[in-house]
Amino acid sequence: MTIPGEDARLESGALVEVRNRFDGSWSPGFQVERALTDAYVLRRCRDGALLPGAFAAAAVRAPHRD
Repeated sequence: MTIPGEDARLESGALVEVRNRFDGSWSPGFQVERALTDAYVLRRCRDGALLPGAFAAAAVRAPHRD
């Protein structure tokens, strides 16, 4: 069940944006490699590099259109 205002669980292969830890902005160009219980392992689309560590679910979202 999805709670209003929350994104549904992102699946492997989904394109996502990641919250920038320095200024809070959202950065596009990432893909979910693996979904964990409350975090995601991500891959950078530009070069296919797997990012180190996992990113909290709150720091990852489906791309937003402005």
